[in-house]
Amino acid sequence: MDFSSLLASAAACRDGASASPARNNQASRKRPHPGANAKPSPSFPSLHGRNKREGSFELSFLCIGAQKAGTTWLHTQLQKCPRLSLPKEQKEVHFWDWHWKRGFDWYVRQFDHPPRSSNAKNGDDGSQSHSRLHGEITPCYVVLPPVTIAEIHRCFPHLKIVFVARDLVDRAWSAMIMELRDQSKGLNPGEFADGAGGSSKKARKGPEMSVAQRRRIQQQSSPESQPDSYYLERLQSETHSQRSDYATHLRNWYERFPTSAVLLVDYREIESDPRGVLQKIAIHVGVGEEEAKDFVERLCDKEVRRRVNVATNAKSDRAKGDAATTSQHSLAERPRLKKQMEAYLRPHAAKFNALLEEKGYSWKIAEYEDCGIQPIAIL
Repeated sequence: MDFSSLLASAAACRDGASASPARNNQASRKRPHPGANAKPSPSFPSLHGRNKREGSFELSFLCIGAQKAGTTWLHTQLQKCPRLSLPKEQKEVHFWDWHWKRGFDWYVRQFDHPPRSSNAKNGDDGSQSHSRLHGEITPCYVVLPPVTIAEIHRCFPHLKIVFVARDLVDRAWSAMIMELRDQSKGLNPGEFADGAGGSSKKARKGPEMSVAQRRRIQQQSSPESQPDSYYLERLQSETHSQRSDYATHLRNWYERFPTSAVLLVDYREIESDPRGVLQKIAIHVGVGEEEAKDFVERLCDKEVRRRVNVATNAKSDRAKGDAATTSQHSLAERPRLKKQMEAYLRPHAAKFNALLEEKGYSWKIAEYEDCGIQPIAIL
């Protein structure tokens, strides 16, 4: 039995059981299946312009991506800044794509925020001089449709945007490994475990699988167990192809927000200068320069350099016996697959580098050499 058939069999066992009343009353925080239609789009007229009540909740920043580009690390570190208020219970709120029907009051409750100070004053840019700055990090937001981005702008015209860009092959490989891991927890391809830690509690619940069934799923969810064709097919799927096309989706955000409101960050800086990245982002989202400097200086060096939720640490993963995570080493062992991925992603890299140059950035992501390998056919 192949991996897909094995997962389908396990899912059938789970789906055939009656869900408990308590479970039915819990709203799912799991990513909807890619085929689900998210229409109609969010609309909150009470937050538009003069309709907004004085002293109402103000969203100051969003980090919109990229997926598998250090955003969990960023969330963990920014939570330590006294001036910033991020979601209390988990990193990815997914309000603007999955949960907007719950209403804006639900969104506000996700943040840790005290009442607005009576001394707070609104600045010309919409900022509040003595209030905390509310923001969240949901990497899927980069692919939000233009109509949703327009609504976000109507509600929060002074919003600051942050996007962390990682090498396209490394990012896609890491995302596909995460997806493979999550399939062993009961999620379909294109669905991901939610939350800052990728918690398995987001997987479907039901009767336990047999020991043999679970062992076989764990074995087949190992990256080494899948042929190159599996990864090439997944790379071309909507889930991964959209998230690899940085430029197209970022331009949708630039259509609504000025260049000065959008900060593009080189993922490599997280490794080379993590404190510098944090200080730059803090200042961009509204923290004063001295306050931002003090924030990063107070951080423990060990914590700043600790990677969070990484699926690419070979020694650590193998020492733990975790067959569902891997290092870049396993991709290096598949040179033809890597070259095919590079050929497929090369146009996206070139488009993003053109955007970087257009917006005044001096860094670029890898565009990959043309080694004569034909790009894989688009499905």
